[in-house]
Amino acid sequence: MVDQLLGGLFGGNDDDDEPTRRRRATDFVDRYERGAHDQIGDDEVVQNYRATTSRLSPDQYQQAATDAFRNMSQEERRELRREMKRRSKDRFDAADDSPEEIARAMQKADQEESGGGGIAGLFGFGGDDADKNRNAQPQGGGIGGLFDNPLAKVAMAGVAAMAAKKLTDPNR
Repeated sequence: MVDQLLGGLFGGNDDDDEPTRRRRATDFVDRYERGAHDQIGDDEVVQNYRATTSRLSPDQYQQAATDAFRNMSQEERRELRREMKRRSKDRFDAADDSPEEIARAMQKADQEESGGGGIAGLFGFGGDDADKNRNAQPQGGGIGGLFDNPLAKVAMAGVAAMAAKKLTDPNR
C-alpha cells in the first residue's frame, strides 16, 4: 500500500522499490525538519507538494498544513498570511496568524485554485509542470518566480513533508 502511495514521489520513478521510495521520503522530511530549506530544490518542493497533497482529503491536507505551520514562527506565519492575501487580491485571508487559520486559508486556496496550479499557481506557477513554467509568466496573481518569497517554499515544503510522514506512517 505505501509502495503504491509513494510511487513517483521524492524524485523517484514509479518502478523504484519501496526501500528506495522510503529513503527518498525520509530524506526530504529530514531536510525540511532540520531547516535545511536551501538543500531542497524548488522543483523538488513543487513535485512533492503536488504529488503528496493530491493524495490527501481536505481534512488531511488541513492537518498536514497545520502541523507544518506550527514549525513556523508567528512572524513567518504573519508574512505568509500577508503574501497569500496580496497574491490572491484579498480572496484568501486567514482570520489570524495561528497555524490552524493559515492552514485553512492555504487549503481553501489550493482547492479553489486547482485549475490554475493550486497554491503553486497562487505563488507564481500555473499548470501542471513546474519545469515548463519556470520561465513562463506567473499566473494566479503571482509576481516573479514561485519562490521569490522564501516562505512560500518553506510552507509548501512543510505541507509536503507532513503529508509524506502521514502517507509513510499513518499512525503518526
